Amino acid sequence: MAGRLPIAARFWIVLAILVAAMAAMGVVALRGLGDLHAGTARLHHRLVATSENGDGRFHLGELRASLPLYVTTRDAAERRALRGRIEEDIVRVGEYARDSLAAREQMAVSTIVGLWRAGAFEGDTAARSARRAQVVLGPIVESTDNAGEGQLEEARDARATADDDFTSTRREVVAVLLGAMVLGIGMVLWLVRTVVPRTRTYSRFAARVSAGDVAERLDPKGEDELADLGRTLDVMVARHEAERSYQATQQDFVDALQFTASESEAHALLKRHVERSVTESLVVVLNRNNSDDRLEATTPVAPGAALAKALDGASPRSCLAVRFARRHEQGGAVDPLVSCEVCGKSADMVTCDPLLVGGEVIGSVLVNHATPLVRDEDRRMRDTVAQAAPVLANLRNLAIAELRASTDALTGLPNTRAVQDTLKRMIAQATRAQTPLAALLLDLDHFKQINDSFGHSRGDEVLAGTAEAMRSALRASDFVGRYGGEEFLILLPDTGQEGAMQAAEKVRAAVSTVKVPTVDREVTASLGVAVLGDDGIDGDTLIRSADRALYVAKSLGRNRVARVGAAPASVPA
Repeated sequence: MAGRLPIAARFWIVLAILVAAMAAMGVVALRGLGDLHAGTARLHHRLVATSENGDGRFHLGELRASLPLYVTTRDAAERRALRGRIEEDIVRVGEYARDSLAAREQMAVSTIVGLWRAGAFEGDTAARSARRAQVVLGPIVESTDNAGEGQLEEARDARATADDDFTSTRREVVAVLLGAMVLGIGMVLWLVRTVVPRTRTYSRFAARVSAGDVAERLDPKGEDELADLGRTLDVMVARHEAERSYQATQQDFVDALQFTASESEAHALLKRHVERSVTESLVVVLNRNNSDDRLEATTPVAPGAALAKALDGASPRSCLAVRFARRHEQGGAVDPLVSCEVCGKSADMVTCDPLLVGGEVIGSVLVNHATPLVRDEDRRMRDTVAQAAPVLANLRNLAIAELRASTDALTGLPNTRAVQDTLKRMIAQATRAQTPLAALLLDLDHFKQINDSFGHSRGDEVLAGTAEAMRSALRASDFVGRYGGEEFLILLPDTGQEGAMQAAEKVRAAVSTVKVPTVDREVTASLGVAVLGDDGIDGDTLIRSADRALYVAKSLGRNRVARVGAAPASVPA
């Protein structure tokens, strides 16, 4: 990337700035030490000069020497000059005595000054003046000379100490600066060797993850912030991978659910997916049958189980999840206020989620599990039920629509379209399995007269009663549908000529029991029997043969059964 500055380069830039700052500080410090040393030297020189050539001490010595000389000198001009110098010395010595001498020495100086002011030295002899000046001022001069020598020695010692301190301090400053630079370089090298490689590793790891490569993990060592960052990245990637896997499996379930052809197939898929997602679980899908006000299991339930007994005669209100349209849990630490009639007697923990579509409950998913649901299991169950509910509702609506499209509204039997589809399917099955298939074509006798005499509403009741009578006389595997008008087609799988004739007689007898209020005549039917293979090789020829047999039955007097090959009689009026 243009303008990108690596971390290592930034560390070196920081080091360069720090080194430059420390070097500047060192220069300033050394310069300050030099200025301080130079000032100390100047002060020493002044002290030495003051000690060696002190003004007060100088005038004190001059005064001691000038007094005898003034007495012995006879030259007027020289005496005037000496007198002026003595006066100046007296003034300077007075100031010096006041500022620098002790009280006793000040009194001695005052004595000499007083004698001078009184003119004691005017007529004095040179020897006496010298002795007087020596006796009074000599000890003071000697004392101040000794003190001056001591101060000078102290000044020299102080200068030597200052020179040593300056040298050692300069060495220490240089050593500290060099040590700080070395330490800074070492710290940057340590950071570059320890922080930068790990940072680069984390950066490359993040780039791989963003590109979808989550096969590897950082697995960082240590307890510092970078190690915490690495562990956090690992956790984030693990969560991302778990979420991706979760979404992938859920999408697989949704995709598979979209390809189911019926509610029963979708219910079985829902059961397998939840049982696969929840540890040690047993799932039962419950269906709400509003027309019969019944709650029924659409997936297998073990015979004799507590759930099977609870579902016997259960209504939708028996299931609390269905009744309240929200999750119901019990078992373990959960003690519900109201016990569910369906799952209340289960020994395991139970979680039951309603199948909600547009605010309407169409059923529920009941899960028995040995251990409490963990977070992922709970989420999986909720999402699965929410995703399955609309698909199940669509399949149910589609099945209802298909049933209505293929059902005769009057009799509740399959209509002509469904009859044709079923005929093709059952012929294909019989041909593939090499088993017989019988076709019975039934026609109500004199049905037009019933309509004309009693009205079409009564005729419709006769048709509905006939349909119910036929259903009651047939096996569960048999098929009956309205073929058209007052004609019905019955298909008997795995049935030959003899069985077909017996079944036809049973149907005929059942129809003759149909009673309709206000219709004071017997309802009868004629049936023609044909068998696939013997009387036809496909649907068309089989139906034509059954139709010819029906014609024979009617020609023989109606209310009877005839098969192909029976001799027809003249058709009665």
